[in-house]
Amino acid sequence: MRANRAKLVVISLGLTVGLLGLVVVSQQAFAVNDNQTRTEAILLSPTSKQYKLDAGTLQRDSFKIVNDGQTAFNFVVYARPYSVTDESYTPDFTSTVQNADAYKWVQFDKSSYFIEPGKSVDVGYTIRVPATAAPGGHYGVLFAETQPSASIEGTAIIRKKRVGAIVYATVNGATVIDGTFVGAKVSPFQFRAPLEVRQRVKNSGNTDFEATSNVRVADIFGGLKFRSDKKVTILPATTREIVNDWQDPAWLGLYRVDTSIAFNDTNKTSTHYVLLVPLWVYITLGLLIGMRALYAVVWRRKHKK
Repeated sequence: MRANRAKLVVISLGLTVGLLGLVVVSQQAFAVNDNQTRTEAILLSPTSKQYKLDAGTLQRDSFKIVNDGQTAFNFVVYARPYSVTDESYTPDFTSTVQNADAYKWVQFDKSSYFIEPGKSVDVGYTIRVPATAAPGGHYGVLFAETQPSASIEGTAIIRKKRVGAIVYATVNGATVIDGTFVGAKVSPFQFRAPLEVRQRVKNSGNTDFEATSNVRVADIFGGLKFRSDKKVTILPATTREIVNDWQDPAWLGLYRVDTSIAFNDTNKTSTHYVLLVPLWVYITLGLLIGMRALYAVVWRRKHKK
């Protein structure tokens, strides 16, 4: 009996120690998770800057950085070229194409800053336009990037966060604003979500302009199911595909799609009808029709005999 009681005491002590260990581990895990939630969060406003400037002049301006997180951090500011690589406007911050040179004109008041949680900082800069700058559009991007604190520089992974504002600078002079509507792409038969609605605009001038795109999707009874309103910038010597896809339509439906696009003196509208049916429905119908035809052939041969 005494031996059994001793065993029970040992087991009870073991369970107690195990539970205490779990509590300690849980508390440590909670502390780690709580520490991980105290992340850096950097915001920049506004996300774009537009200027009309004369060659040989300078322009003072600033943007605002907000620390929306729970930890203080250092950040640096710098400028880079801005261009796009395809019709979906994938940004390129490294290629120095001819009109992606506005970043060279930017001089920041300071290169680095420190910001406390819940605070904001105004980052001042000067744009100095060269006297030889060609008329038309010039582009760049202003970046603010967090820097790792001294306490984590020795760790294996160092995360940096970067936000930016695109600079659209037009140098006054012989500017040409010219664009054409290439067309709307709305396939009448679509097989899966999203329901794709695309418009394409080409800029054949030497400076950027804005295009306003509107899309309305209704069911066969006229009920509005989806709408999209966008205002986008078209860079010179590029064609932009404006995407207004409906991400979550019903898996089966017949829809009326009304599109409109407006820019400069151009205003285009169009109406399209889209049958959204999954591909497996067509395959199933094809198999059923094929089986019915095969059955008819077999039945005829059987009764001819």
